[in-house]
Amino acid sequence: MAAVIGILVLAGIAYLLKKNTGLPLHQWIAKKYQAHLNVQNKCKK
Repeated sequence: MAAVIGILVLAGIAYLLKKNTGLPLHQWIAKKYQAHLNVQNKCKK
């Protein structure tokens, strides 16, 4: 039962992200990760 609830929560989050940002969940995560890596590289210099 918990797995079904978890899947529904993730589907809801994915729907809201697509609606608000226009990006699917995996592309939104990739964008945020790339921004994180860019910040890390700037701090190392």
